[in-house]
Amino acid sequence: MNTDKLISALNDLLTRNHDAKKGYTEAGNDVTDGVLRKWMFENSEKRESYIEELHNQVRSLSGTPDHGTSFLGDMHRAWIDFKSSITDGNTAVLQECIRGEERAIEDYNKVINELDMTTAIREVLLRQRRNIEDSLKSLRAIEETLAVAQ
Repeated sequence: MNTDKLISALNDLLTRNHDAKKGYTEAGNDVTDGVLRKWMFENSEKRESYIEELHNQVRSLSGTPDHGTSFLGDMHRAWIDFKSSITDGNTAVLQECIRGEERAIEDYNKVINELDMTTAIREVLLRQRRNIEDSLKSLRAIEETLAVAQ
């Protein structure tokens, strides 16, 4: 097992979760649909728990966990704010969240499938990925509901 490579990959997932947590909190304050708002805040809390779990896994490898968001995440949140200001905010935010969840699943898959790791770390990543897949299904259901309502 290449510990340095695994620590780096876990830290990349940590940063992605910091970005998602911050994005969902900010977007939750901006959307007007109550169901979507609730989803945003619930998933922000979920990402907080993922962050803590990933911190623990990085520490278990004697690594230093990342603690912040990324420049690209910051730019993406600014893009969402702009896009929602010139379009239907709920739909624009929803579409970006779907894209973000799909990308998160891809990132988790890459780490799970390409790196050697302990069973404990693999179990954490598999559970988090399953939860993100479930969140994506919920988002798609919200998308269908909003489309019918329009």
